[in-house]
Amino acid sequence: MSISEILSESAEALWHVLAVGLALGVGLPALFASGIRFQHRHRVVDAGSGPAATSITSSPVRLVGAGVCFALCVLAVVAGIIVIIFGEKLFGG
Repeated sequence: MSISEILSESAEALWHVLAVGLALGVGLPALFASGIRFQHRHRVVDAGSGPAATSITSSPVRLVGAGVCFALCVLAVVAGIIVIIFGEKLFGG
């Protein structure tokens, strides 16, 4: 193997690790945070001369969006557990 082949394979492997790290390290927590954001919407209600009150409202569309985000997070966790348990059988290592 020449040096250029080694560097090329190393760069490709590094790119794969970086992509998966970004997707799972940033993407999954952002997806979970989006689910939390969809689930609750705080609205400040002006009470006139008294203190402002906060009400929580959630429409059915927002709840469905939150459910989709949470379902994708659960799916990713289950997929990770399956890879940890059965990784050698799945990927032949």
